[in-house]
Amino acid sequence: PKPTNRSMPKGRFWVGFALVPLAADSFHFVAPAVVAFSPRRRPTASTPSRLRAAPSESNSAMPSPMLSRVTPDEVSLEIKDPVDPAALVQAKAIMSEVRPSGSGPVDAAKLTEVAKRLGDIPADFEGSYAVGKDECRAAFEGLSDGDRKALTNIHDRVKAFAEAQRRSVVDVEIDIPGGKAGHTVSPCRAAGCYAPGGRYPLPSSVIMTAVTARAAGCETVVLASPRPAPITLAAAHIAGADVVLRVGGAQAVAAMAYGVAGVGGGDLDVPPCDVIVGPGNKWVTAAKSVVNGHCGIDMLAGPSEVLVIADDTANASVVAAD
Repeated sequence: PKPTNRSMPKGRFWVGFALVPLAADSFHFVAPAVVAFSPRRRPTASTPSRLRAAPSESNSAMPSPMLSRVTPDEVSLEIKDPVDPAALVQAKAIMSEVRPSGSGPVDAAKLTEVAKRLGDIPADFEGSYAVGKDECRAAFEGLSDGDRKALTNIHDRVKAFAEAQRRSVVDVEIDIPGGKAGHTVSPCRAAGCYAPGGRYPLPSSVIMTAVTARAAGCETVVLASPRPAPITLAAAHIAGADVVLRVGGAQAVAAMAYGVAGVGGGDLDVPPCDVIVGPGNKWVTAAKSVVNGHCGIDMLAGPSEVLVIADDTANASVVAAD
């Protein structure tokens, strides 16, 4: 419910929370933090680990949860390496397993074996690990009208901005003594896009990566997502992905970086990608650090941190949705 003057002191509140990977491609909200700014108090911060019961201002007989006050001096900044050392060892082992020769493309049979063992798809699954355009289109057409409209709206907004960004980057050439100097802008040939799947699919990640690749002019767009939900395949359709790999983790990064021929026994070839982008778990991040240099990557991202800033005039339901 929207806070009232009786349930919460007046002033501005910063509410922050983090997304951290608990298992392969699953993220949970943890460690909410509140920073309160009151006309009569210094800024304070708290976390739920210090939750305690305290009398309510409106009724001292009815206890309500209150957060212990923590001064800014008690809040420490911790900067960690985004690549987890244990995950890096595991990622390298997986990548060596799916590419036993150490050169050339990923072995389709090994990729299939690893993907089944790690739960990317059911062990008894007999179909192809490569999802073609027809299946993605069917997933889009099978959505409810509301979901289909939402995906279309998101796609149109992201596409409009991505195309505006592309138009802002132009070729440049100037005269200099003895000749000319300048630069030209050309798209990557193939882009690999990763989207978390499983229990918490992120179709937004599909659109924000694949649509941007298309706006840049990439000829081929490859998407990888473990256990892709229908909404993920639908997003791949509207975003214009050429093929979807039903694999995740380090094995997916290897498949996109080095390419795969005839994935799952099908006739869809996956070319080596020039760049790999998109959010993932710690094994995805570790694998990106391995292939960085062989191909481009977006960044080595740590756990997501989101901060919502709102005061007492905000719509609580919108803040919660954000």
